[in-house]
Amino acid sequence: MNEVVITAAAGLTGLGDIEQTWQGLMAGRSAVSPGGLSGPLAKWPVAGVAGLEAPIGSDRRLRELIAKLLEMLPEIPDDAGLVVSTTKGAPDELLCDGSGPWPGQPWDLGRTVAAELGLRGPVSTVSAACASGTLAIIDAAQRLRTRNAPGSFLVLGIDLLSTFVVSGFARLHALAKERCRPFDSNREGLALGEGACALLVTTRAEAEHWNRLVLAVLKGWGVSGDAGHITAPCREASGLLRALDICTGNGRHPVGAVNAHGTGTRFNDAMEIEAFRQRLAAEVPIHSVKGAIGHCLGAAGVIEAALAVKSLGEGRIPPTVGLAEPDPELVNPAGDRPFELIHPSIISCNSGFGGINAAILLQSPENK
Repeated sequence: MNEVVITAAAGLTGLGDIEQTWQGLMAGRSAVSPGGLSGPLAKWPVAGVAGLEAPIGSDRRLRELIAKLLEMLPEIPDDAGLVVSTTKGAPDELLCDGSGPWPGQPWDLGRTVAAELGLRGPVSTVSAACASGTLAIIDAAQRLRTRNAPGSFLVLGIDLLSTFVVSGFARLHALAKERCRPFDSNREGLALGEGACALLVTTRAEAEHWNRLVLAVLKGWGVSGDAGHITAPCREASGLLRALDICTGNGRHPVGAVNAHGTGTRFNDAMEIEAFRQRLAAEVPIHSVKGAIGHCLGAAGVIEAALAVKSLGEGRIPPTVGLAEPDPELVNPAGDRPFELIHPSIISCNSGFGGINAAILLQSPENK
């Protein structure tokens, strides 16, 4: 069976590129603040990518962000496949008067990026709420495992701040009024962010053939749905529990830490805490990055996987920015400071509306 690996990672968040984001996380900094939006939405704290000049939610801003990300990528084989993850693309184009066309929508993104890079492999787009990024990585990994695929896939996650999305979450009463506090007893909601990230996912044999450095091994992955409610997660964590079981081979693969979804909402965090309490040893450290860079929606899973790769290289996870008083139900250390990995592996998991749950287990390349 093909061993699936990651050989390159590049991204942009409210804290900067992946290295700057890592340093910001380790220092406890947050890019989340009010004033990133205008009008009635200005009161909500958000995390935008610096240097983007086009209006939020627009196709021009989407193209700006894509262009900045593509400049950071290494050379990609022209026969590589492409999997794009996004929830809404450029959703504010839909708020304009008229009957279209509306540029920058999810169904166009894959073709746009593939044309920009000159890629000839298969192209697909995953739009599955907040689990999109993790599912896109799994999609690429499963294709590589079958051998009936190109030797490499570029997985690209991207989403923008937008009037459309921020207004929607405000109507759901899901937004934090001051700051996002993942796994905190006083958590009050999420903060939205924007970002883009790309991973080059390939097989170990392909990496060796092209003399590419292996950053991490995709040891396992799992997907499951609970479908209990259109927005709320299952209180018993049934979907995430199944995803974790599949991802870890029912506990056969040890877990060194968890990069959790950790949105800072009352019910999501409680659901994750229940799943981790049932499946993980008490000493496994858990953290979330969303208090620092916001919830980047379809880009979140790819960004968080890139940061998990960084954790493997450094042997530790950053603190959970915004966490002051850990929820007493969270038995595991919650990452209120940097924690050492207890094993050279890390789970990155995400959950989305509609009861979608996805998890990947990344392992240091030295451990086969």
